[in-house]
Amino acid sequence: MLNNILRILQIARLFIKYDVDKMLVNCGSGRCKFYFYMLPWNWFRTRRIENIPLKIRMMFEELGPIFVKLGQVISTRKDLLSDDIALELSKLQDNVKPFPKDISMQIIENELGDKISNIFNNFTAEPLASASIAQVHSAQLKNGKDVIVKVVRPGIHKAIEKDLLLMKRIAEFLTSLSDDFKRMHLIEVVNDYELLVYDETDLIKESTNAKKIRDNFKNSKLIYIPEIYWNYVTRNILVMERTYATPINDREELIRQGIDFKKLATNAVESFFIQVFEHNFFHADMHPGNIFVDKIGNDVQFVLVDFGIMGSLSTFDKRYLAENFVAFFNRDYAKVARLHVECEWVPKDTNISLLEKAIRDNCESMLDKSIKDVSLSDIILGLFDTARKFKLEVQPQLILMQKALLYTEGLGREFHPELDLWKTSKPILEKWMNKQKGFSAALKNLKNNYSDIVDLLPELPGAMRKVINLLNNDQLNLDRNLKKLEHIENSIFKSTRRNYWMSAILIFTLFAITLTYLTINNILYQPIYLYILFFSILIIIMRPRKK
Repeated sequence: MLNNILRILQIARLFIKYDVDKMLVNCGSGRCKFYFYMLPWNWFRTRRIENIPLKIRMMFEELGPIFVKLGQVISTRKDLLSDDIALELSKLQDNVKPFPKDISMQIIENELGDKISNIFNNFTAEPLASASIAQVHSAQLKNGKDVIVKVVRPGIHKAIEKDLLLMKRIAEFLTSLSDDFKRMHLIEVVNDYELLVYDETDLIKESTNAKKIRDNFKNSKLIYIPEIYWNYVTRNILVMERTYATPINDREELIRQGIDFKKLATNAVESFFIQVFEHNFFHADMHPGNIFVDKIGNDVQFVLVDFGIMGSLSTFDKRYLAENFVAFFNRDYAKVARLHVECEWVPKDTNISLLEKAIRDNCESMLDKSIKDVSLSDIILGLFDTARKFKLEVQPQLILMQKALLYTEGLGREFHPELDLWKTSKPILEKWMNKQKGFSAALKNLKNNYSDIVDLLPELPGAMRKVINLLNNDQLNLDRNLKKLEHIENSIFKSTRRNYWMSAILIFTLFAITLTYLTINNILYQPIYLYILFFSILIIIMRPRKK
């Protein structure tokens, strides 16, 4: 409890230190401004805020590795952030001080049930790299294979759990301030991040991901996935073939090896669209530390590592996304608008003609550029920006794909500025779309769902009889059922509010006692009433409300 209170105070202090509270006021409602100016430390502060993006990045860095990783994730959310903030957050580096090597070695021996000397010919105790979730050591197996050994940080689950709880509270609070924050779907962003960050702590799942993508690209000239040594894999330990390919950001070495940058750029785009539309399983953590380049004859092959974050799309989303791309490049804005409504990215009652005009006005200029300057990621962001005016609902399932596309396209442009992205991607999209249509596609779907249809057939007569009985007894009366639901909701709300205030009183008492103790021992140097006032306001703000 004391640790949680101190963490809350630390976050509040950093919000004030970096003027984030003032930034939030500018985005919030009148009620938000009222709370802001009630806090005593705001009475004597100037209103001017300088270099907002830099301050936000510095705050994330000071909050620690879990928040740094969150910053990295949301840096790709250009549908939520301005370009300058997104660019600054993309500079966040996951460089974390390694944990002691003796602890790392002890974890390896405990997990594998044997001494390191019995498992490896040699083992380098000093880590090759250290990140927020795990660190990596180099080693050699008894069979002479060079490997890397990935070890999850001890106690990381507790740290994640604690910080995620605070993130959710902050997201809920910001969402309650204004419609702008509500449209950002901050709660969903944190929930998605929770799934991602916990996935990264499970090295069995990461190993399974690696195996799947390795099977997808078996004998491929585009991508190579290092081998996983399953005898040495647990939730906290992963042993993988070590790659000696060249890091993607070592441009000088790539030039020295005579890598064809045009082929590298084209292969990057092609491999991305194959992963998304053909395999429906794509690497979603594409940053320089996870990508290496190998020259195989005249071919350029990517070597990928770190498979903690992978993505996939539903057939529905893939179809509409592909059709959106094709319609956009054919300048069929009416179809783009209609697709937005059909896939419910905007409300069903949206005026399609008005949406078509808005998309045309906002995006037509993109296609007037030279093809080398047309950006697919800019198209997505342009469509989101336009559709937001029509109450766009951000699609969480598309975020990982958008993040991977942003990086892939940036990589391609960096190595080959003249890259014709559309020429590379269009054949893949059209090939996939053709497979989804026609009689053969219908037969394939019928075949895939045959067992489910057969299982449902015997149940149809009984199900129809139940529906008829419900209709005869007027049990499908919508108004009556809504009133029952409203009564249940009111009862739940009253119970929740009562429990909340009882818990709040208990927590406030413990909080006041803790502050008094800290003040007496000269641990706090600000007047105690400031903290009590801030905490009291926090309790009031976060009280249960009816939606």
